[in-house]
Amino acid sequence: MDWIVIVLTSSVVTAVINILWKFFENRKKFAETKYLQISNYYRNSSGEDMHGILKEWSDMLLSFDDPEVAERMSDPVKLITLIKRTYLYSSPETVRRLSMYQTFNYSPEENRDLHEMMVLITGIIVSLRHDFTGDWVSIEDTLKLRLNDYSLNQKKFQKQIKKMKFDKK
Repeated sequence: MDWIVIVLTSSVVTAVINILWKFFENRKKFAETKYLQISNYYRNSSGEDMHGILKEWSDMLLSFDDPEVAERMSDPVKLITLIKRTYLYSSPETVRRLSMYQTFNYSPEENRDLHEMMVLITGIIVSLRHDFTGDWVSIEDTLKLRLNDYSLNQKKFQKQIKKMKFDKK
């Protein structure tokens, strides 16, 4: 008689565990599918906008000596427009990096560091690139594209990257 109770109890417990497992597994799959659908929707419907935003931020790093880019960077209205567009089409991680950049912009000029600014801009660029392509590129490699003296300032850049917690991706 005891063995029947044990078998029935273990069967019920196993069934409950399986039901709970399937429930949570389906919830997780649903959340992942929902995220992918939203992500694909934004990529499909706003791909050109995202590409344009990525290009403008990339120009800030890779073409900052171009007079047209320098003029656009120094125009507060164009910069605010770029920030708004970036906010609309980007991921939470990009928005976090964007807010750090804005905090930097509103700090007193004597507290601003060129290395910090370059890491902030590059952090936005690599995060936008991830939003657009799904691939992460390192901030260091991106900085090396533009800076021929990166190795001389490598420790300063790495310190800023770590300070901003951009090294987690």
